[in-house]
Amino acid sequence: MKPMGIHYRVCKNDEDFIEYALFFIHHRKDFSRLFSLSDALMHVLETIGTSHIILVLDQMDNTIAWMNYRYVTHEYESHSEGEVAFVDSVIMKESQRSSRLFVNGFRHLVNYIDQENHHVRTFQFHALADNVYLTRLYSKFADIIGQREGYHGTENIFSADFSRLLQYLNRTQK
Repeated sequence: MKPMGIHYRVCKNDEDFIEYALFFIHHRKDFSRLFSLSDALMHVLETIGTSHIILVLDQMDNTIAWMNYRYVTHEYESHSEGEVAFVDSVIMKESQRSSRLFVNGFRHLVNYIDQENHHVRTFQFHALADNVYLTRLYSKFADIIGQREGYHGTENIFSADFSRLLQYLNRTQK
């Protein structure tokens, strides 16, 4: 069950990408405290060309979050039918953050990926290693398989078996 009035829109046209870009620029500090306007613009330009983007909208059609992901091979080469769904980032307006929206958005994303690409076997993402809360949260459904130095510090590399993740998220649906 999704929160009342929350809906999702896949970015497909210029208006969608403009909405994504404006939201990202406005909320870039939620992505990284160190992100300048030029960093945000470069990231937006790169993301639009390489990722799938889903906007999360409230009942008034205002963007409250977005999720972006891409398909890659196990060697992290971009591939439209890649077996790894890699989530690059998710940003949610701070005033909208809740466990319910997180779970429902996560469930929507994983189910959408399942319908879009039947080749996916693995779900992966990175998160800052020094964020104890996120590490504890993400460890409930994914394993830490390594670390890497990211733009903003050491990041844990999380990985989950896609079919088990899909089953876990849909089992918890009320």
